[in-house]
Amino acid sequence: MSSTPAGASGTTNTIFKPNSTVYAYHGPLIYESKVLKVYDFKQDKIINHEFKREQFKENLKFNRELFKVNQQDGYFLHYQGWNSKWDEWVNSDRILEFNDMNKFKKTELDQLNKKKKVSNVVINGGVSTGISTGNNNNNNGSSSGSKRKEGSEGLTGSNGNSNGSNSKKQKTSTPANVKNKGNPTIQLDFNIKLKYILINDWEFITKDKKILDLPSKAPISKILQDYKSFREPSLDSHQQQILSEILLGLELYFNKSLSLILLYKYENLQYLNFLKQDLISKDKIQSKVYGYEHLLRLLISLPGLISESLIDTISLNVLIDELNELLKFLTNNMNDYINEYNNTSPQYDSLARS
Repeated sequence: MSSTPAGASGTTNTIFKPNSTVYAYHGPLIYESKVLKVYDFKQDKIINHEFKREQFKENLKFNRELFKVNQQDGYFLHYQGWNSKWDEWVNSDRILEFNDMNKFKKTELDQLNKKKKVSNVVINGGVSTGISTGNNNNNNGSSSGSKRKEGSEGLTGSNGNSNGSNSKKQKTSTPANVKNKGNPTIQLDFNIKLKYILINDWEFITKDKKILDLPSKAPISKILQDYKSFREPSLDSHQQQILSEILLGLELYFNKSLSLILLYKYENLQYLNFLKQDLISKDKIQSKVYGYEHLLRLLISLPGLISESLIDTISLNVLIDELNELLKFLTNNMNDYINEYNNTSPQYDSLARS
């Protein structure tokens, strides 16, 4: 490395200085990192860890034009604990301050990333379906060399931005005619009213940058209990037992899959805040915080998830019939369960987009 050219200044106006410790996104996770060099695009210069100016030709990994065109400062990072071959130039969108809030965010993402599959959930009258989320998590599997794929427009279990990556949208549509290997066609009766709610839900959160008013006054646990009370009088004792097992399995599945596949990126900070406030913990489950809209998100995803499971045809038909009855109930009682959407604070908006 060269010394500072004659007359060159070693000062920079960038937010993070050389030798700073920061958190940085790489793939779907956050890593503790050290700023080795910075590029100040306004002054068009690179400053190294000795606060000396370097020639551009010495930095083979640096794309000068990219940062100038985007009018962004650049940071050459070393990910702590990783080989220096992973050192890279990133912009400020990939970097978080080294503070307790972002440490908590990093820890939660580490935990979420370990939950690759949700399996062995009782959801079909006592038979374990072995349902797995598989690759439904918006391709957010971790890889030390992978670039982050932003999930801002779809449901995902991870958070953060990418450096120049395109978003992959998860469409909200009726999951009918999903074929299972050896199983009959899976169809759920999502009527136009429920579809309209899901479309509005997507627009409010991803476009208008609002979040649902939670904890819900009518959480999922209450909705399912209301449905059970409504449904049981029309069933015999054996059918009532099956109903109880289906609803228990549905609630268990929701609690396990919420943070993995049922949240929009903009909601992840809200979920982290609930964890921090202990509104969600070992004894305080997700289905007592989230409500109607998140239940609909689960139900519209179920056919695709069930199609990957090993479930016999009879059990599958019983499950589908009961889920369709539940959808009718949710349609007829939507006014009792729908939640309001709130505008977020500037602080929340800034953190949620980071």
